[in-house]
Amino acid sequence: MFQATISNSFGYIIGVPVVIAALTGAISLVLSRLGAAADRRRDHYAQAVQTLVAWIEFPYRVRRRTGDDPETLDTLAGIGHEIQERLACHQAWIAGEKPAMAAKYSEVRESVTTLVGPAITEAWSTAPVSSPSGMNLGGWGPAVSCQPLMADLQRHIEHRFGFRRLTRPVRRREQ
Repeated sequence: MFQATISNSFGYIIGVPVVIAALTGAISLVLSRLGAAADRRRDHYAQAVQTLVAWIEFPYRVRRRTGDDPETLDTLAGIGHEIQERLACHQAWIAGEKPAMAAKYSEVRESVTTLVGPAITEAWSTAPVSSPSGMNLGGWGPAVSCQPLMADLQRHIEHRFGFRRLTRPVRRREQ
């Protein structure tokens, strides 16, 4: 009987720490992978925002072009097409990752495009820049009007990560 008690005690002395160590290792592995996945999602969202900013900046590129030669026009048209492709790619990725975020991204993208489209048309209608002073556009362009839209999207993206998303809805900033 005494020997059985020693065997059981020895089993607990060895077994409990081993089980605790194994559970700790498994939990650490899961948390590490969850963190890495969240980092990848953050990077994708950052790229999506970067592409929206490129779209907002595109009219400025067109307006500041230095010529209307075919090479310049081809380069600018290529940039515009590439931005539109990236916007569509980000929209699709976000739709697969989080449909509610896809709706917000789509809403902001459409609102930005409503402001960017006329600016691009106006920029193409403007003569190319021929002097350094022509690069100064003053208050022209859609950037200022797009700032509240981008800030709203940023709040939604920030809310996408962390525990606060489980407890609080996204707050809209009063304008």
